[in-house]
Amino acid sequence: MLPGFRTDQTVPLEQVIDDGMPVERIALLGADLPGLRPRLLCERGDRVQRGQPVFVDRAHPDIVFVAPVSGMVEQATLGPRRSLSALVIRAEPGSKEPGPVTVAASTATDVRTMLLAHGLWPGLLTRPYGRIPAPDSTPDAIFVTATADNPHAPDPRLALDGRNDMFRSGLKALALLIAGPVHVCQSPGADIAADLGDRIRGSFFPAGPASGLAGSHIHRLHPVGPQRMVWSIGYQDVAAIGALIETGIPDFTRIVSLTGPRASRPRLVRTFTGASLQDLTREEILPARDGSAAIILSGSPLAGRPASWLGRYHQQITLLSDAPARKETAGWGLLARFKRPPSRPGPIVPTAALEKMLGFDIPAVPFLRALSVGDAEAASRLGCLELVEEDLAAVSMVCTSGADYGRMLRHVLDELAEDA
Repeated sequence: MLPGFRTDQTVPLEQVIDDGMPVERIALLGADLPGLRPRLLCERGDRVQRGQPVFVDRAHPDIVFVAPVSGMVEQATLGPRRSLSALVIRAEPGSKEPGPVTVAASTATDVRTMLLAHGLWPGLLTRPYGRIPAPDSTPDAIFVTATADNPHAPDPRLALDGRNDMFRSGLKALALLIAGPVHVCQSPGADIAADLGDRIRGSFFPAGPASGLAGSHIHRLHPVGPQRMVWSIGYQDVAAIGALIETGIPDFTRIVSLTGPRASRPRLVRTFTGASLQDLTREEILPARDGSAAIILSGSPLAGRPASWLGRYHQQITLLSDAPARKETAGWGLLARFKRPPSRPGPIVPTAALEKMLGFDIPAVPFLRALSVGDAEAASRLGCLELVEEDLAAVSMVCTSGADYGRMLRHVLDELAEDA
């Protein structure tokens, strides 16, 4: 158990799926797209339909980002270096919805064209670097993450109930893109990828520290490096690919767990990627005895971030009290992680917990020191190319330095990606 976070604060997650509270606004976030510079295809006040392109990657214009819902563009702002800050769409109930489209998915070219044109390509992420792959790239393998990364994340088998045929159709489409294997990583149980051919392989990971993370699966089955690339994708994005193939209708819904000590009824809810968390959690937050506000995280307690919008790759919303669980943990632990000054890390003290949380056969202290000083060459030599931010969330929690190593890792990976 991690300091500052008591699991008994959270009542068991109900294994039911409800429709989430209606959301008025949906956002596409630059925080989910490291290194991307957008070229906007719409302006504030424009009306867009679900599935309509709203911006493209300036460096790779074939990579299209589409509206998850029909409505009006309320905000389209750029950040530093013309990166995306947020593109916000106000949903308009009753808007005319696009009709089904005919998509071809019988060849690799068909599948690649379909994913790029309909905004599903960004569901794929590369290792190394954790970025959206270039349109003309081909990996050695594809990893489908169908595991829960913590006890309060959605159960993939439950989330796929009723969509299994679409999921399997999506898997077959992904297999057309490469000559190598598609690893469907899942917890022990019935193989959700059974009988789909030799290259679509079910791989099983028992519950344990980091066993639900794509990085752990890749490290065990197909380690990466400067000349060795794989792609990862979440199981709900695979089901969305299958839904487009089977129905011709783009599906941007997301099943997420609504959990945490301030959740009035922890359960699974159906919403949209990028949903407003204020809208989604209204009437879902327990009042605090001291009247304090709640912290809303997009993601898990370990790897999530305080946010106003559901992240593109997140499948959990965590509601926490805006106060440390114990007075003595005010400077170290879960809540302190979101309040500590990012520019003043303390010393790194070697501990058994630090080595255990890092894993990946990487020497913890030299590696974390390399990240702390931004030494990209040393970090690469020690193994950072296998990692993305979520792989270091537990390390940031237990390290005595108080540093956010995920943020430091992102700076190093971006530098290495630019030089590659």
